[in-house]
Amino acid sequence: MWTSNVNLFLLVISSAFLIAQIFVKQKQTAHLIFAVFCGSVAMIALKKLTGEQIGAYQYLIGMATCATCNAYWLLSRSLFRSTGAITLPHVLMAMAIAMLIMAKQGYLFVSSALGITPDNLLAHNLLGDLTGLLSSCIIVLTMWEGFRGYRAASTQQQAQRRFFIITIVSAVAISTILNNIFADNPTLHQWSISLVTLVVLINTQLLLYWRFKPVVEPQAMVVKRHFQQQPEKPVNQHSDQPVSVAEKQFAKVIQTLLLDEQRFLQASLKVADIARELKVPEYRISKTLRSQLDAKNFNDFINKLRIEHACGLLSDPGKQHWTILVVSLESGFASVGPFTRAFKAITGSTPNQYRQSHLNKLAPNTSKWRTA
Repeated sequence: MWTSNVNLFLLVISSAFLIAQIFVKQKQTAHLIFAVFCGSVAMIALKKLTGEQIGAYQYLIGMATCATCNAYWLLSRSLFRSTGAITLPHVLMAMAIAMLIMAKQGYLFVSSALGITPDNLLAHNLLGDLTGLLSSCIIVLTMWEGFRGYRAASTQQQAQRRFFIITIVSAVAISTILNNIFADNPTLHQWSISLVTLVVLINTQLLLYWRFKPVVEPQAMVVKRHFQQQPEKPVNQHSDQPVSVAEKQFAKVIQTLLLDEQRFLQASLKVADIARELKVPEYRISKTLRSQLDAKNFNDFINKLRIEHACGLLSDPGKQHWTILVVSLESGFASVGPFTRAFKAITGSTPNQYRQSHLNKLAPNTSKWRTA
């Protein structure tokens, strides 16, 4: 009875999380993938709840459980990679695993409907072994996404990665241990796996909220100040018409794309890239940057954001071992030369001078202790 209750609770929670993604105002790719993952988990719970009652038809439900570890791998990439998170090869890999799962469940449906015992058939064992092997590889790659780029991440992002790593590693370790403990008790084994899945589901939803919740990062302060100081600035400097609500909203869309998603850190980012993504003419973006954010042009605006981000890296005591080249690359510049010129033009000092100046402020004033 308690096993059914856990599966029922898993079905309710996964369905609720799936529906919750619909109401996310600023959807990211991660929200969409998580919705697919929740749907697949819901089908797993439904299959366990109805298996005995519907017989062979449980395997038709099982065909919808094809987006679990593969979908979670794509989710991990979309969480921790700012560029190139999901490309065609990644989608094809995930689809290949999904097709294997669907093929196995379809085979079980046909075997069960015809009264054939699938355990003695080569095709069933081959599909199971191949699916298990690929799923194991995908789980390892999912863990790797949490470790990849950890040292270069901000303090908050490192905390998010730790939460992700602890969740995944604990889930895999506990599942493996419980699998050995309850090897002779399938009921307890299914109950334990459902409970672990439930914890992963809840933790992932918390991580999504934490990762994409609206926050004011240091690099976003430039834009925020312009919004606060010039709320009613005209769209056209030579026009007496006030800024429309649509124009303000469009400025916030640009702000979200560039800042919250940290697209300004993408190397060689051009106004054409943003215009193509937002499906608007380039002149509209340039016009909005000038009127709403007081920027000379797109490149000037992006450079200011990148330099402010670089200032945070240069002043971070934990990143003092980073070379100026590494800081420039992590801030979205292609090389040291343009980075140094832009940095000096905006701050009035070179990156090395800025770092040394900040270190001097942080260093304890030992001379006062010597004279005391």
